[in-house]
Parts: sequence; structure tokens; C-alpha cells
Amino acid sequence: MTHFRDRFSELETLATQGVVIADLFKIEPGRMDNFLMHEGPLRADFSKQAISQQGKDALINLARDRRLGDWRSRFFAGEKINISEDRAVLHPALRGVGGSEGVQKQVTEMRTHLRRFARKIRRDKTCKSVVHIGIGGSDLGPRLVADALAASTTCEYDLRFAENVDGASINDALDGLEPESTLVVVVSKSFTTQETRMNANAARDWLRKDLGEKAANNFIAVSANREGAIEFGIAEDQIFDFWDWVGGRYSVWSAVGLSLQIAFGPDAFDEFLAGAAAMDTHFRDAPFESNIPVMMALAGVWNRNILGYTSLAIIPYSRRLRKLPAFLQQLEMESNGKRMDRDGTATDLTCPVIWGDEGTNGQHAFFQWLHQGTPGAPVDFVAVLEDHEKRPDHHAALLANCFAQSEALMLGKPEHKVREELEARGHNVDFISRIAPQKTFPGNRPSTTITLDELSPSALGHLIALYEHKVFVQGVIWNVNSFDQWGVELGKVLAKTILKDFGGEVSDHDPSTLLLIEMVKQEY
Repeated sequence: MTHFRDRFSELETLATQGVVIADLFKIEPGRMDNFLMHEGPLRADFSKQAISQQGKDALINLARDRRLGDWRSRFFAGEKINISEDRAVLHPALRGVGGSEGVQKQVTEMRTHLRRFARKIRRDKTCKSVVHIGIGGSDLGPRLVADALAASTTCEYDLRFAENVDGASINDALDGLEPESTLVVVVSKSFTTQETRMNANAARDWLRKDLGEKAANNFIAVSANREGAIEFGIAEDQIFDFWDWVGGRYSVWSAVGLSLQIAFGPDAFDEFLAGAAAMDTHFRDAPFESNIPVMMALAGVWNRNILGYTSLAIIPYSRRLRKLPAFLQQLEMESNGKRMDRDGTATDLTCPVIWGDEGTNGQHAFFQWLHQGTPGAPVDFVAVLEDHEKRPDHHAALLANCFAQSEALMLGKPEHKVREELEARGHNVDFISRIAPQKTFPGNRPSTTITLDELSPSALGHLIALYEHKVFVQGVIWNVNSFDQWGVELGKVLAKTILKDFGGEVSDHDPSTLLLIEMVKQEY
């Protein structure tokens, strides 16, 4: 068996031969058949990646060398692949795919309980507003899904979110609401997260001011720490569990999505789960050559480890998906932003920086850098074909811009064409020599275009599950544990110490931090 380092060497050799993306369409007649992949309402076009058919074959061999098939089987079987925390990783089980019979029984019971509860709230008609309190995976997923579901499903409540410890977050969430008709859903796996507890305390004070002890009726908790939620004052029958095999950034499919079920209805949420389940099945069963998450992951490995790109831009040409870049920042960078592999050995390059914004806004901000800056970045373009806003002129312009940008990144504009255009306009030689280099686009910059037939709950489920499985595949290739996140802990621990320092004797800190603490103490 070829060692994966040797396979990287083979890929590096291929890269030194140089790949001109536009030329691949001429020399590989079947390119679209081999690089365009389809699952349900989702299509992924990898043909504008700087990967030849030979390169694709070598990348697939790399995946085989890294025993991706075995890891995938262990993942769906519910083995404890999160080795540092000795946990299984079973978010697909929340969609009905994988896991033991016992796990599936738990999931089925919880889904039934959630559906009944959401229907009861919707039927009673006493609640008008839902305030969802969480942070990280307890916020980003539900917030992304809420925006996206609004494209095709009516939100029957004033759904708001509070995530930041900044007081503006909870103030904005509660502003103008009536306590009696407001339901507060507190989502925290540990029920100890500082930001969530502080916002929950503020919401409780706000409710109690008007409702007194009846405020408890307006509180719901989603947590793995049932005792902590009860101690907070939430009724036991209004606490919904989720399990240690559900990572926060993979949890929107669980009881964490209760606010969505209340606001949009259980049927829409079930369709969302079914879309993700279809992608789970595709990832589990499709051969590597036509497997969308596998190809997406391998293209990322090629761009990061072989071509040396340091970041990946996510550009959804859909305002309803504007939270996708932020969601994927957590999903990818918290999962694979690791410096040590599973064996405790320092790794080579792992997860790139994930960033982006909605199109067409980004075109008037950072696309200058994408087209002409160094080193540039690969781009994932995401577009929705159906016009949910009933503004066909707007939608046509939106899609035209999306497709044009990917074409422009690939083709570029060579200097000789710029010179020809300037000459045709009658400019003199000195002007042309000075300006032509500035108007030249290098091109040959890679991108993937993902299209959804419509922004339905099912299509959204497909899209999010696709990126989840991409993360898993890249973790296998890089030999990192994609399911712990120790890097978030150190700053949180130090923050607790500094918070105490604001009100008392100051602990030992570096001179810069001591100065900052002193500035705050003077204010208070």
C-alpha cells in the first residue's frame, strides 16, 4: 500500500506540471460527466477546480490509502471515533441514518416528543414570540436555518435570537416584546456556558418583572445537563435532552431545533431532516468517484496541501443563506483547525481560513482581491435556481453575477487582450503600457459552484449535511479528530479569572493585560 505521504508526493508532482483549468475542458472531453455531481435538489460542479482527471484519480487513491471507507463505516456504525473524549459521533442518527437500535429508539422518542410539544404551542395560540438563547452551535445553525426556511415556509412567530454576552444582544432580542406571550428557549449542552447563562438570567428577570413566579411557564431548556436546567428554575417537563454524541456544531438536527419547529412547524423541520438523511445515504453509499462530500473534501485538500491556498471563500448568492459563511467558519475551523493529529504528532497544513459574504455584496468589497490579489483563494459559490422572492429581474441578475464571477476567476483576462481593447479605443502607446498591467486578470483561480433547485427545507438539509461530511473526510485525510474543540477552552478559563479581577484583587497577568484590567477598574 502506498503511504499517504508518498501519495502527497505524487500529487505535488502533478501540480508542478501546471494545470490551466480552461484547457482541461478541451483535453478532457468527458470532464463535465466526471466533475458534475448530483443528489436530489443539489448539484455540485467541480469542473472549474484546477484538478485534471489524473489528479482526481490520485486524490481518490489518497482517500483509499487513508482508509476513508473504513472510517466512514465506523462513523455510521456509532463507534467512538471521537477518541479524545471517548464518544461516538452520531449526528446522522438524528436524521434516521446510522447508529444502534437503542440510539434510533432514543431519537424517535425525542422527535415524537418535540413534534407534540411544538404542535401544542402552535395550537394554543397564546405565544406570539420565541426568543432563542444560545451561542456557537446552539445559535449559528438555528439562525442559518431560520433565515433559509423563510424562503419557502411561513414563520408564524416573531423569532429572535440572543447569542453574544454583549448586553445589546439580549436587549435587541427582547425589545418590544410582551412577556406574557413570549416563549424563551435556552439552548446549552452544559447549561454552564457563560454567555447563555447571562442572557438566560436577563430574560428570566425580564419575564419575572411582569409575570412573577409564572415566568417559569415561559421557559424551555434544551440541554444535556437536566439537573442544571432544573436548578435554574425550568420545569422538568419543559426540558429537552440531547446527548454527548451530538457535537454543538452538528446539533441543529436535534432538540436544538425546537425553536424552528415551533416557528415554522414540525412538518417543515421533518423535511429538513429528510433532506439531510438523503445526503447521509449518498455519502455512505456512493462510490468515491461520484461522491459529492468526498470530492468537495479532496478538492479542498488539493487546494490547501498541494496548491498552498490559505483560505476558502464561501459566497452564497442568496440573501436567505447569508449566515452560511459564519456557520461554516465554526463547522470547519472548530472541527479541523488543529495542530496535532490523533496520535499527538504535529500536523502539516490542515483547515484553511473560512470566510465570505453574500453575493453580490462581496463583489463590491473583496472580489478585487479574489481576482487580482495574492495569493487569492478558492471559492465555493452557492446559488438557488428558483426565485422565491417573486422578483424575476432581480433573480436573473443575481444568478448572472454568480455564474460570471466563477467564469471570470477561471478565464481571467490576459494582457494582450487588454492591449487590443485599449488600442481599439484609440489610446496611445505610453498610456497602454502604463495601464494594461493594471487591467490584467491572471485567471486560473479555482472554484466550485453548488446549485439548489429551490431553497426548500429538503434542499437546505442536503446542503448542510454535505459540508458536515466534507469536514469528516478532510479530518480523515489529515488524521485529526474533527469532533473535539479544546482550542476554545483556554480563553474562557482566563476570562473567568479576569472577570473576578475587575471587582477585587488582581491576579498575576502580563503587563499589557494588567493595564487593560486597570482601565476597566477605573470605569467601575
